[in-house]
Formats: sequence, C-alpha cells, structure tokens
Amino acid sequence: MRLENKIAIVTGAGQGMGEAIALTFAREGAEVVVNDINLANAEKTAEEIKSLGKRALAIQADVSSWAEVNGMVERVIREWGGVDILVHNAGIGNPRMVEDMTEKEWHHVLGVNLDGAFFCSKAVLGSMKGRGGGKIVFIASMAARSMSIAACAAYTSSKAGILGFARHLAFEVGPYKINVNAICPGGTLTPKLRATPEQVEKMKENIPLRDVSTAQDVANAVLFLVSDESRMITGTAIDVDAGQSLVHQPWETYVKRRKDAFARGEPAY
Repeated sequence: MRLENKIAIVTGAGQGMGEAIALTFAREGAEVVVNDINLANAEKTAEEIKSLGKRALAIQADVSSWAEVNGMVERVIREWGGVDILVHNAGIGNPRMVEDMTEKEWHHVLGVNLDGAFFCSKAVLGSMKGRGGGKIVFIASMAARSMSIAACAAYTSSKAGILGFARHLAFEVGPYKINVNAICPGGTLTPKLRATPEQVEKMKENIPLRDVSTAQDVANAVLFLVSDESRMITGTAIDVDAGQSLVHQPWETYVKRRKDAFARGEPAY
C-alpha cells in the first residue's frame, strides 16, 4: 500500500471528489481526517473509512475561517501526532453573471476556494516540516486555465489563483521536501453536476475521449501526486478532463446557460 502510516486531511470530503479521495487514501493505508461543512456527510465518509479498517476522524470546519481551520489542524496534531498529506478539495461556485453577483457572493466563493487553500496550507506546514516532508494537493479546475462554463467569474478567479498559489508555495517549501501540486478536473460525475443520464450522453459527444470523468478518476490522479512515485513533481497541475479543455463553447451558449440558471433561482452556494 502506497500510503501506509500516513496521516491525511481531505477537505470537502463528505461527498463527490473529496469522498472518493478520502476512501482511496484509506484503501492505500492512510489514516484520514474527513473535513466537511456538513458534519453528517463527513461522518458518513468516516464510517466508510473505518469499515476498511483504517482510522478516520470527521471534523466540521469552514475552510474560509482561519480560526476553524487552525483549530482542526491543532486537534489532528494533538490526537494523531501530525499531518503528512493535505488535499484541499472543498470548493463552491454559483451561476451568477458579474452584473448579477453581490459582493457577499463574490467573497464567499473566494473565501472557500482560495482563502481555504491558504489557510489549510499555512496550518499544516509546521507539522510537515517537523515530519521531514509532506504532500499538498489543491483541487483546482479546468476553469483555472481558461474559464468556467458552469459557474461564475469568482469561481474562475479563485481556481486560477489556486494555480498561482500552488506554484509559489511549492517554491517556498521545496527545501523541506514538501511537494505542492494541483489537479484541474473538467466536468466530473458528482452530485454537483446536476445532469440527467441523457445530458451526460450528450456531453460525451463533445469530449475527445467520448466519456465523462468520474470522482474516482480524480482520486486516482491525487493518489499519484501524494505517493512516492511523484517525489520529483512539484509546482505543477495535472488536467483530468478527458480532453474537455481542447473544446470551446460558443459565447451565446455560455450566456444562455447563465441566464437560465439565474432565472431558475439556482443557489449562490
């Protein structure tokens, strides 16, 4: 097993990609701290990990709050001894056009996605240095390299910021044997996709590999980045998008999707 005796924190691990990452780590031998804003979801994932014979700790914490993130990491260090792996997966967006977005909505997205990356990293660095190294992976997005066709400008901005932060942090902490990388998923089959089976089949027609990535596909890429196999990889990002980034959407389609979503009252989560 590639992660035997490693202690990992995965944010946003109550469902979707975060859940798949946490379970994949457990199957590879890691003890996993399952963070989520929804405690019931975190506990569900933690129970699945325990059923695999590994320790799990469900912690409810808002990653946009330094106090809550720091408290979470301090608890992990106190109870489990330290942190070897951090995956910042928690992320949100909303369907607002810039002219419709409020200041609160803008800052909420930036807070969870980008501030969360900063707070979680800052909180674990001391432990990783003391343990002789570590692995940090941020879940960014295909939007980080171009733009989101499903979410807002705040989402695109925050995910692009994550790639810049990953590069800079990798430079700072490299001498301490801490690898920092990112994953850029495209459209992925998770509960947030909100697509019918018919819509998924339609999506496949416009994807070069003629398939849609799953949460496990993303988890597999993350596993590689936190394993010893990636020891010489840092400050970079891996696309897991089945080639979606090679395809562009017409402007008219983008605007119609945003206006329709706004008219339906989709939440600014």
